[in-house]
Amino acid sequence: MIALSSLIENRVVLGNLENYAAIIGISPSNGARSPKLWNSVFQDCNLNCKMIPLDVTDDKIINLLSHLNQDQRFLGGAIAVPYKEKVVKWLGSRITPEAKKIGAVNSLYRGLDGQLYGANTDGEASLATFLNKFGSLNSKSIMILGVGGAGKAVASYFANSSKSTIIISRSKDGEKYADKININWDNWSQIDKYLKSIDIIINCTSVGFGDQRMESPLSESQLENLNKSTIVFDIIYQPLKTKLLEMAEKKGLSIFNGLEMNLEQAVLAYEYAIKSDKSLDKIRKIMSQI
Repeated sequence: MIALSSLIENRVVLGNLENYAAIIGISPSNGARSPKLWNSVFQDCNLNCKMIPLDVTDDKIINLLSHLNQDQRFLGGAIAVPYKEKVVKWLGSRITPEAKKIGAVNSLYRGLDGQLYGANTDGEASLATFLNKFGSLNSKSIMILGVGGAGKAVASYFANSSKSTIIISRSKDGEKYADKININWDNWSQIDKYLKSIDIIINCTSVGFGDQRMESPLSESQLENLNKSTIVFDIIYQPLKTKLLEMAEKKGLSIFNGLEMNLEQAVLAYEYAIKSDKSLDKIRKIMSQI
């Protein structure tokens, strides 16, 4: 079997670990939160197991997945940007019904047949944490910005609970997905005509993160066009307050970041991968202390 070190961009040491989990993406070693969350539970359970970040380039992601599938010490873990949709294609039929509907996975786990399977906990986590803070969506009109793997998951869950939902994206992929889940879509160039009628805006793009940290998907003038009761939810959690949220807060709008969503999806993903005897509430309690 090809050495793990030849497939990744960062250095990892498995040492004498009995098992391991991983977060896989373009650069999760650069501050991803999941290892801290998962490892806090491993430590509490006295397990000789650890979650590690695996930085992988696009040309090596498939080989890395094949390597991990063969390595029975690998229990599962998380899929980060930009591979949530690409991993679905590699898994084929080995995905949950919800992940199939969304077309993206953010977590891996080992099935009874010993193969890796995929699930998506982004949508469930985003909706649960939002409802916990703001209450029912029954009378709300929602705008989803972006339709990548996370955007599809969020749209799928919020659409089932809201009065109306529209996806705004620059790609026709958004239109196809909106048709699939029976909600509205429009091109980003048409966004202004909807702003006054929207109750909740959810940013599912990467604008505000990484090298786009100082940018916002909406301008100050667009934020001015929102009703004062509009809630702005940015699923990014690094930084805790993106440029979008900073500007929205200055306009007096309610804001919400992705930190709690990130925690909740980690709790759900851990439950998939690690057949723990601890309840979700116990896992959540341990992780929330990090």
